[in-house]
Amino acid sequence: MSRSIWCALLMVASVAPAQAQNGREYFTSPDTALDAEHAPQQQAFIILRDSTSTISAAGARLMSDMSPSSSLPWMQARARAVVTACARSERPLANAQAVTRQGVWPNAAQQKAQSELLKEMTALADDLTDCQKRWTALAADTSNVSFRENAPYQMKLLEDKLNAFNRTAQTYLRYIGVKLPPKGQKSS
Repeated sequence: MSRSIWCALLMVASVAPAQAQNGREYFTSPDTALDAEHAPQQQAFIILRDSTSTISAAGARLMSDMSPSSSLPWMQARARAVVTACARSERPLANAQAVTRQGVWPNAAQQKAQSELLKEMTALADDLTDCQKRWTALAADTSNVSFRENAPYQMKLLEDKLNAFNRTAQTYLRYIGVKLPPKGQKSS
């Protein structure tokens, strides 16, 4: 190789690590430290999101594994898991509701999103109580046919309510500038 090509390759090789280093800032997570007013909001909603996800997971396990050969005791146990998940979500919801009420936001859009979320939280609290009643009754059902007909419908209703709540919560969090880390990842 000629000397000029060799020098050019050496220069590129020495500059490449610096260029690669410069691009890394685009792939690291930005500084997401929150102030004293936003941090409790984020923490409360992470816990609530994870809690309500257990409801969906319990329902998904029931629906995905339910077949004509599934035994009634097995289906009843899965229905009780939905009841337990709904009951476990009551406290995180109450905590998130208290934190949401404490938020004082200057922007009219933030205040509107907060008001709408508080209404949805009240409705979700009622839905969680209703979930426990309905799924307890379903778990006590002694008819395979009745259970198989009613469970998918009840789960769809519950999922629709959870999805509506999640959309309202995401709108509120977006307006107040709080991002939740992906599930399974700790907040900073």
